[in-house]
Amino acid sequence: MATVNGVVGTQTITGKTVTDGRHPAVIRTMEFASGAGIIRAGEIIALSTAGKAVSFDPAASDSKKTPVGVCIQDIDTAKDTAGSVAVHGTVMKKSLTVKGTEASSADIAALEANTPVWVY
Repeated sequence: MATVNGVVGTQTITGKTVTDGRHPAVIRTMEFASGAGIIRAGEIIALSTAGKAVSFDPAASDSKKTPVGVCIQDIDTAKDTAGSVAVHGTVMKKSLTVKGTEASSADIAALEANTPVWVY
């Protein structure tokens, strides 16, 4: 009997971890607005005036100015109509974005003031 000491296969997992284990996350499936492009994991989420999940916009003058949670998976709104959003629990500061850029301290303060989501 021959012995083979080799690599049978490899797997690389890419992605961003958003939730933090300090307090269990409550994840809610939300309907996303179509045509909003790809919303990446870590994006702070708000609701459109139609009640669908969109990227949080601190400069908006409507409901998009109020965060409701954090997207925990990439959502391609051209293909997907629903996605997972952390609406309670702890998330990682380094993962948070607003419109694809790093979330500011004001963005994080708005998230924590409007949701039971805490940032570490």
